[in-house]
Amino acid sequence: MLGKRKLISLAALSLACGVGANALAQSAEKAAEGKKGRNVVAKAAREATPQARALDLARLADRLASYGEQRKDALSLIVAARLFAEAGVQPATFERSAGKGKGEQGAPAPQPREATVSGLLARARQYAGERKDLLALADDVEKAGVRGAVGGPRAATYVVNAFASDIFRVTFRGLEPALVGISGDGDTDLDLFVYDDAGRLVCRSERPVDEEICQWVPRWTGVFRIEVRNLGRVWNRYLILTN
Repeated sequence: MLGKRKLISLAALSLACGVGANALAQSAEKAAEGKKGRNVVAKAAREATPQARALDLARLADRLASYGEQRKDALSLIVAARLFAEAGVQPATFERSAGKGKGEQGAPAPQPREATVSGLLARARQYAGERKDLLALADDVEKAGVRGAVGGPRAATYVVNAFASDIFRVTFRGLEPALVGISGDGDTDLDLFVYDDAGRLVCRSERPVDEEICQWVPRWTGVFRIEVRNLGRVWNRYLILTN
């Protein structure tokens, strides 16, 4: 799957991440307008928060990790692990209902890979072989540990089948910024929708890509339904992050 997508340069991706949080937050605000009385405070999404910037950094790390796995490049995986650590990404297991669909050419979709600092470093060491310099770099990242702020993004990888939807149920606290982002493998268009516990749409992100983000502030603590829709004819492996 990864071989079919066009890999953009790290410099361009870094620039995109630098401005992406503000632009996407504005989209979230527009989506929330006119929803007076619903479980959302729109104006709080006007500015990028530290959590949004950490989420962008985690998405950059995931792209770099995908590149490293495609090329079996230990250094790329080590850098990706360091970025995950700096973003404070914690591994998570979300409550998920996977929609039925078809994998590529009718084959079942593969199992998602682990998206953790330890998992990335383990594969980096495997690809490094006897390269002592790379092994030393991996050791340095491991010793540094997760340096992001407590309460940083939580992340996991999943695979959504062709023309199917994955449904997640995540609890967010009232009157605190809430963020959800997805980063796919580049093969299909993914869309992101968030509904409150009354079934009302809180946020939607439907760009013609598989990089989406929703940002809002719940009026009360509750369970939100997050829907990831795959509009393509093949499965898509994606990273989902929440704060």
